[in-house]
Amino acid sequence: MTKENRNPRTSSAEAIRHAIRFLRPPASLFSGLTWRGTMAPDNIVFFKRTDTIDFKPEGVINNYHHRFELVVVLEKAGPVRIGERSYLLQPCEAALIFPNQFHHYMDVEPGVMEWLFITFDLGSSDRISSLQDAPRVFGQRELELLHQIIHDYLHPSGKEPDAVKISYTLSRLLLGMVDAPVIPDSRRDIRSSASVRDVILEKINHYIRSHLEDAPTIGTLAAALGYSVSHLRAVFRTELGVSLGKYIRESRLSQAAMLLQSTEMNISEVAQKSGFDSIFAFSRGFKKAYGVPPKSYSKLVREGIEPRCSTRSPRNSKVQGASRITH
Repeated sequence: MTKENRNPRTSSAEAIRHAIRFLRPPASLFSGLTWRGTMAPDNIVFFKRTDTIDFKPEGVINNYHHRFELVVVLEKAGPVRIGERSYLLQPCEAALIFPNQFHHYMDVEPGVMEWLFITFDLGSSDRISSLQDAPRVFGQRELELLHQIIHDYLHPSGKEPDAVKISYTLSRLLLGMVDAPVIPDSRRDIRSSASVRDVILEKINHYIRSHLEDAPTIGTLAAALGYSVSHLRAVFRTELGVSLGKYIRESRLSQAAMLLQSTEMNISEVAQKSGFDSIFAFSRGFKKAYGVPPKSYSKLVREGIEPRCSTRSPRNSKVQGASRITH
């Protein structure tokens, strides 16, 4: 049989036989490669925004959460607030928001828009750590991978989307973003608008996050910022749509959630660092906000399991195309 007439299966088998000659005996027959703790996105949720009204927050917990959030601008440029910086994203640009990073999109001007959001859990982010606070410009390769992800989700070959395939393609996209160019410096730390809302929001966030262990009250906050309590309450509710008291409480709880996820502190230490004198009051408030007690929350997020919590859902009734897939 000539080389040209050989069965492709035979050629492939011979190639495999040649390759396994270099296999070494394993250190253990029961412990080998694992996807846990690797670049394997799980519990993936897709949704889009076409109306800026959906960007108005209902509380700080919607702006702090333990999941990764990839936002891709497809139509209409707009600023994205991540941490203490604002980034102006143009179409075909994306930002990856890491767990427990404060973020909002309230400064996007009204008009026709198309922004895609993908949120997910991730066992390890070491290989994509350079994406934090560094939005990227998508090239053709990144756009093709993103299109493949959406296509595989919306048009599965079977009855349900192939979660493993989508997770693999998403991991390739994330790794590809590491080598993609960062958006220009001129759009990486833009000044917020001089509106009352932005000035107060930035001052409040900075003060609260710097004094969480001291359990800041509305009175101490107003005194520190130079506003009367009544004025601060009124402006905050009018401009942000939530009560200041609730915002402070949820800031403390979001701090606690971050500590439970990323540190080895015990429940008592987390409560103290978040400004709670009573473990009972802390546990009760935390369970009310996150759906599970602090100890259970820590265990769940470390295992990559999404805690069941209705108060943290981002307006599911108004989210267009919101869907979730998991391995």
